[in-house]
Amino acid sequence: MSAKKKTPTGDESAGAKVDQAEDASMQQLTGSNHVGARRALEPSFAEMARYREAGFDLIPLHAWHKKDQRGRDRGKSPIDPTWQRRAYSADSVLERARHSGLNVGFRIPADVVVLDVDPRNFPDGRDSLAEVTAALGIDTSVAPHVVTGSGGHHFYFRKPADAQTLESLEQFPGIEFKTLGRQVVAAGSVHPCGGVYRWDDFSPDFADMPDLPATALDAVRRPVREHLGREAGELTSRQLEGALEWLDPEDFQDHDGKWLPLMMACHHATSGEGRQEFIDWSTQDPKYADDAWRIGNKWDSLHAHAPRGEPVTARLLHKLVHEAGGQVPNPDPEDDFDVWDGPDEPPQKQTRWHFLTIDELEALPPPKWLIPGVLTEGSLAAIYGAPESGKSFLAVDMSMAVAGGMDWHGRAVERGAVLYIAAEGLPGIGKRVRSWKLSHAAQGRAFSLRFMSDELNLATEKDGAVRAFVKAVADELGPLRLIVIDTLNQTAAGADENSAKDMSRYIASMKRLRDTTGAAVVVVHHSGKDASKGMRGSTALLGAMDTTVEVERDKDRRSIRVAVQKQKDAEREGPMHFNLEKVADSLVLRPTVMADAASDFADEATPSDGLLALACELGATAGTLKAADLTDAAIKRLGLSKSSAQRAVADKVPEGRIDAVRAAWDGRHFWLWCERVGKHSTAPKVVRVEAAV
Repeated sequence: MSAKKKTPTGDESAGAKVDQAEDASMQQLTGSNHVGARRALEPSFAEMARYREAGFDLIPLHAWHKKDQRGRDRGKSPIDPTWQRRAYSADSVLERARHSGLNVGFRIPADVVVLDVDPRNFPDGRDSLAEVTAALGIDTSVAPHVVTGSGGHHFYFRKPADAQTLESLEQFPGIEFKTLGRQVVAAGSVHPCGGVYRWDDFSPDFADMPDLPATALDAVRRPVREHLGREAGELTSRQLEGALEWLDPEDFQDHDGKWLPLMMACHHATSGEGRQEFIDWSTQDPKYADDAWRIGNKWDSLHAHAPRGEPVTARLLHKLVHEAGGQVPNPDPEDDFDVWDGPDEPPQKQTRWHFLTIDELEALPPPKWLIPGVLTEGSLAAIYGAPESGKSFLAVDMSMAVAGGMDWHGRAVERGAVLYIAAEGLPGIGKRVRSWKLSHAAQGRAFSLRFMSDELNLATEKDGAVRAFVKAVADELGPLRLIVIDTLNQTAAGADENSAKDMSRYIASMKRLRDTTGAAVVVVHHSGKDASKGMRGSTALLGAMDTTVEVERDKDRRSIRVAVQKQKDAEREGPMHFNLEKVADSLVLRPTVMADAASDFADEATPSDGLLALACELGATAGTLKAADLTDAAIKRLGLSKSSAQRAVADKVPEGRIDAVRAAWDGRHFWLWCERVGKHSTAPKVVRVEAAV
């Protein structure tokens, strides 16, 4: 056991903060235009060794200076949306962090609780740390101890794995008890303010971690209260975050009339698990910017006390998001379909087994082509490639040919009804369909083609949800020739693409669609970082496919290469090459050489290159444009959804001149970056466009 140390008080906690001179120096450093300024501070990976040696999970966090599209610090947030379910190797996480300069987080297991102390939330004249340790009998001197980058403290204790706890107690502001489902920043990482998380010199090792005293455990034990209604717990924390993106926190400043009912609805929708997501959303409003602890404490109080009067449920959240023009991600299927609540359909009794002779086997009809050389009828297939490779253009091209009974580049197709699940949004697909009809002189032709862009999860564990969807497709659309799912990522919310179990559920859903409708089911997917290794994710997906088609876009961005990489029941043909020709306001596949496409791609091209070219076009003359105007233009000109456009602007246009990105438009080159108009983190952004010499 290490030497006993003195428990820090509030005054000493303040003294442990980065002092004013260091803060000023850090602000000057990070505000510098010098290229190496942001690299001056790097995480200390030696500090993280204790977690690995103790066998604890580490997870990758964003770099300490990373900000999101609203200007909020991301350096304490996990990079992976599914970090709570993903399995990580500590060595791999540390290697990834070293390579990219990332922070690292400690994923708290069920039998550990971290006493998180933030003196910035202590009321004036009070020392909540001294108060909570005295009142609950907690001896912090014997606990592993990390001094946080902002001058706070993390103390590590053991607890029973099945003990569910609240994160805060009203009488101790600035104190949180974090456990399973949460993460804290690991020692060695860098706080967004520039301070480094470090082990206390007198800190015991994890092997000597003490138990949280019984008095403290009893005080923070979460009360058990039955859920109200079947919608309780219908959303994950990530889905709540997506729902709240549709709501402006400044519209909810009426505490009792609007803000509190919304909190209750979010609490109910996530069974209390969306605490941090609701705090993050609320603190975007300047009125609540400094009230994170109070909001969290109010959230925790909902566990213990049932609301007075008529209970507020997840239905209110759905109503508010709908009124704002949005949709709550992945709602339960009963919102759209009559779900069968009875037992699973009993398997049909097998009356006889069919044992075939060689002659009978050879007499079976060969697979029938839907699109000769590419797709067979009633098959499972995947079209995959790198982002922006032209996968969706190919999928639309095939769908239009089948739905209209028209030759597909000289190959006679089997005509039939098609369902196109446009999970990434319909506006861009609509432009492509109009351009396709124009290019094929088929404006007056009948196409048996239906589109859908509603939320859909084919990897869900709720079998009834997929059954209900398949039944609705069969009842409303009847037999189909082709179903296109664009993309796998957008129809597998919460699933891990590298998990054979998750992908097996997805494959089972594809087979259910095929078997019920008779259609060939094609999913649009991404290739991995190493394109030579094929599709991204679990090999279970590749193994289940009858056909896989790889799409590669040439460096000139004007043509694509289409290659059938797997053809289960036929011989593979050689690669096909198509030019991408501008027709109306989109692109179509053509076997002919384009005459002049140098400027055609500035408007349409891709969400990355096209967006940057669009920014150059709009801002070249004035040297600046509002980020909101760029987002609106991306929606109208590039066919992106609102959320995709917002993400594209945030991801592709970096904040700060130091990280400016180079882009080309109209034969000229420009530097692009974002700046905020105002000091507050929620101040609007403008995009600077500076001619490159």
